[in-house]
Amino acid sequence: MKIFQVSDRARQGLDHFVAQAAKNSLVPAGERCEVVPDDAATVPQSPDVVMFTVSSYLFRVLLLIQFDHTPTTRAYIAGLASAPVEEMVGERFLDTMNERGNLFCGALNRDLVPFFPHIGMSTPCVLKRNSVEHITAVKPSYQRRFRCELASGVEMHVTLALCTDADFDFAFEQRAEEETDTAGELEMF
Repeated sequence: MKIFQVSDRARQGLDHFVAQAAKNSLVPAGERCEVVPDDAATVPQSPDVVMFTVSSYLFRVLLLIQFDHTPTTRAYIAGLASAPVEEMVGERFLDTMNERGNLFCGALNRDLVPFFPHIGMSTPCVLKRNSVEHITAVKPSYQRRFRCELASGVEMHVTLALCTDADFDFAFEQRAEEETDTAGELEMF
């Protein structure tokens, strides 16, 4: 299987879209979120991963969001969901993480649609942590890990893997920050 080239501007665009998606879906409106590329880091020991795909005729993006079940993370997610922290256990916690992941993936999807009109996204799939270690098995043309610092003591990790059937490029130009905030928009699928 040939691995195709991904242009620098496409890489910059994907990195920017991931950072914006994190800011729009993983923190309350107006709160700070630091998203840092972290390719050199070892795969974190987060127990769960939620995976999504964004696909078109030309490519597939695998998006894996890693999270833990610490009391601090559960309290943070409860706050995002406006739910009591006692409810953020088991399936309720995973469901809420899936919802946040859907928002994240939807934001990435919206950013790619202007460049690739025939595009769709998957439903969430919860995996175990070691699946991230094997992402190279899909032979991505571009792979990037990000560390998302959401609040004091709350961190998530995102892995993006782009698989493409041809060289990949799009005319990315960074927009003004205020133009990219789409939090709270209703999207019909």
